[in-house]
Amino acid sequence: MNLLAGDLGGTKTILGIYSNENYPKKLYNKYYISSEWKSFYSIFEDFINQLPDHISLPEYGCIGVAGPINNHKVKITNLDWDIETEKLSLLSKTNNIELINDFSVLIYGIPFFKNNQYEVIQGKLNYEYKNNQNLVAIIGAGTGLGMSRGIITPKSISIFPSEGGHREFSPRTQEEWDLVKWLKKKLYIQRISIERIVSGTGLGMIARWKLDNPIEINHPLQQISKKIDINNSAILDFPSLVWEKANTGDKLMSEALQLWLSAYGSAAGDLALQELCSSGLWIAGGTAVKNLNGINSSQFLDAFSNKGRFQSFLKEIPLIVLKDPEATLFSSACRAHLIAESNEKII
Repeated sequence: MNLLAGDLGGTKTILGIYSNENYPKKLYNKYYISSEWKSFYSIFEDFINQLPDHISLPEYGCIGVAGPINNHKVKITNLDWDIETEKLSLLSKTNNIELINDFSVLIYGIPFFKNNQYEVIQGKLNYEYKNNQNLVAIIGAGTGLGMSRGIITPKSISIFPSEGGHREFSPRTQEEWDLVKWLKKKLYIQRISIERIVSGTGLGMIARWKLDNPIEINHPLQQISKKIDINNSAILDFPSLVWEKANTGDKLMSEALQLWLSAYGSAAGDLALQELCSSGLWIAGGTAVKNLNGINSSQFLDAFSNKGRFQSFLKEIPLIVLKDPEATLFSSACRAHLIAESNEKII
């Protein structure tokens, strides 16, 4: 029996076929650039039709998607795509495909992750699942900012989806307040969410704010920043340029990265406080994989624990960075495995 797994994001989409084993094994996968396709259905149909002859069609499946799920339907947050489980079932000839928020589905992967898929940067990870209070949470900056939380027991995994990344951003310093004012004016909006700043896109916006200073007219990234106002698609590649410059000693981009890391750490600390996730806060998303040293820096960790009377509590919470760039895909396969084992009917 084979399983379908998917990771559908604003930037890329990955679909894969896994064998149904205690530790799902990947048999085949294919990457897609999301923006190059008119809909997820066209991607999905291409994947199913292009499966190699030796790969049988899946009987169960799970797809992690960047958006809230409602009645087996989802509208992708950063793409103009609507997806329904029923249509996916028709295309794949199975009635057992589940849509789950891409960060919520990571909860299902936690009991299956191996040591090479993550790195513990604070505290001690000790999951034995001998009680009913294994409270965990996940945060991750990618194209947007994802959050989720869950409870893992010896017999079950319960997930609680969240769109906490869209909460109001609360400036802590004069610099952050100046950034918020600039973003409101730049984007013609009245409200700034956390993910406007704490995301890959947000890092790019912080850098552009820094570049907006007239004395930085000759900065190497200045012309690229200006091009984004003409062609907004260029904004997706801009954060990687910021990282590259910051990591090679560019003072302005280093300042942008430090501000971003501090804001990210603070948002992670707020989530840990809200959920009291004493069994661990997992940090996911592409930016964590690319900037592990930054996540493991005092800039991030100090902001994480700087929560007044709860500072000592936060310093004891295990912090774990997911290093596997295919963690969502693998976690989707784990969920499909659990569906198959329980013979659960999705629709």
